[in-house]
Amino acid sequence: MRVKGNILVATDFSEPSSEALRRAVTLARQYGADVHLLHVMEPAVFFETDLLTVPPLGEVTEAIRRGAESRLHQQAKLVDFDVTTHLLESMGAPAGTICSFAATLPAALIVVGRQGVRGAIEQLLIGSTAERVVRHAPCSVLVTMPHGLFGDVAS
Repeated sequence: MRVKGNILVATDFSEPSSEALRRAVTLARQYGADVHLLHVMEPAVFFETDLLTVPPLGEVTEAIRRGAESRLHQQAKLVDFDVTTHLLESMGAPAGTICSFAATLPAALIVVGRQGVRGAIEQLLIGSTAERVVRHAPCSVLVTMPHGLFGDVAS
């Protein structure tokens, strides 16, 4: 039986993101959903200096985009499942772009990987992408923990 639905996985190409993709694929197989893998590129930031020769910003941005596309496809190939990849560029925080994309997809579920435990002060001041997605998502959110942080309790 196929259930109509989209699962959106946000990736920064880290191991926690790969774990989020693996978990999303498991759920997609179980419920007959489609998996969409999204990477949000933040714009390259450069400063002027006489000590460095920097290529034009357009060339740098295009090289970053090509590299991100390649990494996105490589990460999608890590799972034995048909995954649709998306690469978006955003001037704002990645969490906002992830939530907006989830709304337009529309996604039934967003899956994000958590990088690990941070200090309470750091979380209060800046938070994390996963936490911001949870707060602003238009649908349910599954936050996966890195392997080994608290043991693999839900394989």
